[in-house]
Amino acid sequence: MICPKSYNDVTPRKTNWLWRPFIPFEKVTLLQGATGIGKTSLIMKILADISNGIYPPSMFHGRLLSSAHGEPLKSFYVTAENGIDDTIVPLFELYGGNKNNALFQDEQEGHFILTGSEIEECVRTTGAKVIFIDPWQQFVNGISTSDNAALRNMVCDIQLAAERMGAAVILAGNFIKGLLPDINRGIGGTELYNTLRCILTLRPDDGDDPSVRILEATKMSLMGKESTPIIIRQDEDLGLTFESYDALDGEDDEEEPMDFLLKTLESGPQDSRKIMELGSEHGLGSSQMYRLRKKAGIIIEKQPDRSSQWKLPT
Repeated sequence: MICPKSYNDVTPRKTNWLWRPFIPFEKVTLLQGATGIGKTSLIMKILADISNGIYPPSMFHGRLLSSAHGEPLKSFYVTAENGIDDTIVPLFELYGGNKNNALFQDEQEGHFILTGSEIEECVRTTGAKVIFIDPWQQFVNGISTSDNAALRNMVCDIQLAAERMGAAVILAGNFIKGLLPDINRGIGGTELYNTLRCILTLRPDDGDDPSVRILEATKMSLMGKESTPIIIRQDEDLGLTFESYDALDGEDDEEEPMDFLLKTLESGPQDSRKIMELGSEHGLGSSQMYRLRKKAGIIIEKQPDRSSQWKLPT
């Protein structure tokens, strides 16, 4: 049956991000990587932070901004691999999570089934806005992970549920062994890759630093996304931290002016004259400031008193 829509029948909708440009609300995101690479630690860090109203730092033109603060969110973590009492909760506490905003379930407490109706019930009964399933293939409803049609129907079902409930649903997936491209290494193969719109890959650094992991949006078919990878670093003093990818190569003097400009505008719009004065104090001429503004996509807004302000895009 053909059911075409005209341009006027469609209302454009912006993406609402839990973590821009990696994890959106109202969508299903697959976080994949080799077993033991640190997927659970990364997610527990995020769940602990959002339980306190701290959101992961957004990426803007290849740079990570400061962590944002907002409404604390409740999460629901389901696992078939990790112990809740000896692994998950200790990790959550290590990252300073608020115990009132987190719920956990493992196979000993009842079998969670990865269906749209289960996702909806979970959100309604717990109030969780972020649901993490680790690993996803342990919770499929009696279907084979090699059954392409069944996988497609399952993904579409939970995707519709995520949209209806406004939740971010995150699936953890392990790579199978072998020298295959990432698109073929995950359980579910190319069919799962083609059906999902948001796929993240966590991998080790090509160098020799065992504390570094690289997170990249392998697939992100949403407006407002950036594919630039970031660094996830396990620091003994700071715990799990996020860094711009170019931090692996050290500081780049040519990028310092851009960093100054973005950090200045993080707190909100600034008067154009004040921005130019600050730029001058940092040795930046007006022509260089405007080139940086254009490169960063910074918006200039006219004010009623005919002055203007610089601000970051929403």
